[in-house]
Amino acid sequence: MDTVYFYGWVEDKPTAEVAKSLVSHASSKGKHILRFVDGFPSVVRGNGNIKKKAPKYLEMARQKNNVLIITDLDMIDCAPTLLRRWLKLKPRTVLELPNRFIFRVAVREVEAWLLADASALSKFLGIAKSNFPGKPDTLSDPKATLLTILRKKGTKSWHKQMLPDGNSASIGPLYNEKLCEFVSGYWDPSRASCVSPSLRRAIHALRSISENGLDE
Repeated sequence: MDTVYFYGWVEDKPTAEVAKSLVSHASSKGKHILRFVDGFPSVVRGNGNIKKKAPKYLEMARQKNNVLIITDLDMIDCAPTLLRRWLKLKPRTVLELPNRFIFRVAVREVEAWLLADASALSKFLGIAKSNFPGKPDTLSDPKATLLTILRKKGTKSWHKQMLPDGNSASIGPLYNEKLCEFVSGYWDPSRASCVSPSLRRAIHALRSISENGLDE
């Protein structure tokens, strides 16, 4: 089978693990193997750095490089609005992007995609599944929801270390490490996509490439 190599940029380490999991998952049943170029996905620490270079990444795709970007929607109203702003396009401009440019937006944060696999997250955290929301894409702040669950129901010492300690940090010292561990060892993109429409769209975009390849 042919191999399709991607460059990739993400906001943080848990999203990097998600990106690797999605690429692997999309390859599992397709005609083409999807892989990241060595050293990618690159963690750029915050969506501001992705936003700044988004036009550059688009130009890379137009030059026949395969690009995968995953970012959070945050407080922007919808993914097309975010794309137009970041690519410096006028409002309501028709988005005609090369199929080598895979720009996926987690609604509203990548934590929603992790919460979408509630059975696995329940097992990993040791917290009853009934504590997790049924429609994480509708949450205004998925990260805050996850932290609240940990704060109210977490009993393990490492649960406490995932929580912010009251200083300027928004997460605890083990937050990213434990989410990476969850994604790599427990999270099932297929199961989560049944609950998260934005994740389902991301998987569909990658599977389309795995099944059909890319235009030359």
